Amino acid sequence: MVNKMYKVTHEKSENHGSKHNQVLMSIVVCMPILAYGTAMGWISPNKALLMGDSSPSNGPLSEEDVSWMASIMFIFAPIAVFIYGVAADKFGRKNALLFASVPISLGWAVKLISANPIALIGARALIGFGSGGAFVVCPLYVKEISEDSIRGMTGTFVIFSQTVGNLLVFILGDLLPFHTVLWILLAIPLIHFCILLRLPETPSYLIKCGKNEETAKVLGWLRSVPHTDKAISDEVDKLIIEQTTCEPKFSPKLLFADKTALKAFWVALIVNLTREFCGCIAVLVYASHIFAEAGKDPDTSIALSPNKQSILLAVVQIFGSFLACQLVDRVGRKPLLAVTSAAAGVSLCALGAWFYARGAAGAAGAAGWLPIAALCTCIFADASGLQPLPFVIMTEMFSFQLRGTVATLIMAISLGTDFALLKLFAPLNSWIGYHSTFWIFSFICLANVFYLIFCVPETKMRSLEDIYADLEGKKRKKKENVVETNHV
Repeated sequence: MVNKMYKVTHEKSENHGSKHNQVLMSIVVCMPILAYGTAMGWISPNKALLMGDSSPSNGPLSEEDVSWMASIMFIFAPIAVFIYGVAADKFGRKNALLFASVPISLGWAVKLISANPIALIGARALIGFGSGGAFVVCPLYVKEISEDSIRGMTGTFVIFSQTVGNLLVFILGDLLPFHTVLWILLAIPLIHFCILLRLPETPSYLIKCGKNEETAKVLGWLRSVPHTDKAISDEVDKLIIEQTTCEPKFSPKLLFADKTALKAFWVALIVNLTREFCGCIAVLVYASHIFAEAGKDPDTSIALSPNKQSILLAVVQIFGSFLACQLVDRVGRKPLLAVTSAAAGVSLCALGAWFYARGAAGAAGAAGWLPIAALCTCIFADASGLQPLPFVIMTEMFSFQLRGTVATLIMAISLGTDFALLKLFAPLNSWIGYHSTFWIFSFICLANVFYLIFCVPETKMRSLEDIYADLEGKKRKKKENVVETNHV
């Protein structure tokens, strides 16, 4: 049946191809996430300016204004998740991703036109809307163009792009004037839009549209082998079989009707929510403010301004993301995620203890280097495991049919959680203190280690059947033991 649907003259090529095109395309595809990273980190180097006497606005912004600027992105992002999730299945991954760059560009343009608090909040709402769409479509796009052997590495590009954006905006904000930075940040989504126009749709979506010949050509280009190569025709046949057995559409009802897939959904959701509740996003957005609080006493603080300490934090984040790219396909998703979750938990616990000691005994007993060391360790662990790996696991635990639905639901919930976390971070610190806030984050990270060990299956280079067998393994073993006992 498959051979009748798609025929090609096979050429057994000795050229084993290359993965360069897949890697380069994955980097370009993730540029809207880089734009999101710049938007998320933009407040940190600009907060003092916006709230000061020389504010580019008509007057200094209030703490409430800044709080809304930090969190508004995550009100509109969950709405965009559903819209772009449906659009990705209906109009294609490429078209959905093209239109993710439009509101992001408009957001930066509004900031250039006006620095009024309402304009800034509205601009960040537009950026949040586009970013929410990108967070759904980018992991799907990258997964569907990547070979199994590198899908873990390319999957980490989503968060790696975000960390590059954080570092870029921290450096630019420290070195360049306010409006110059905005022009540079506006260029990123515009460049992405122009480049993506010339890139192909994903093979999986082309098969869905019945474009088998075009699929073969795209796969040949991605794998750097002739499109008539036997390996390409085999991959096309595999995609055809996948498409004939499952039509992709946004259908929560279909997800909830499959007990094993639903169990996988809860696993993926909990792993993703732990990523949000580890507190790293709040640390990045309020990095300069946290360092300013930690360095109030000049005798105990290190000789770096809060902005430069934030830059150091972003550099550490880049190294962590790079390490994730190198290790994820070597050591596996589960071990790397467990180790980084434990490291983040210990560092946040130490940071909470530092704030507690400073409050109890004063600055005299508090080592000035500890806050930045703890935060750097936390951010390194976050970037090398806690942030990128949940995206990889999320795309590997579901079929092509359910992948869009799951990504849409999980990202909507996660981004809504980000809004609540960022909106409550400052009031929570005022209510229970920095030390208690960081201890809560620490507890969540350490509890996640046990959940990973006992409840999350390894997904590296494994089929859905094997992953789902792990999810149902305990029940199956019990049934087998009962049967053997009855036979005896």
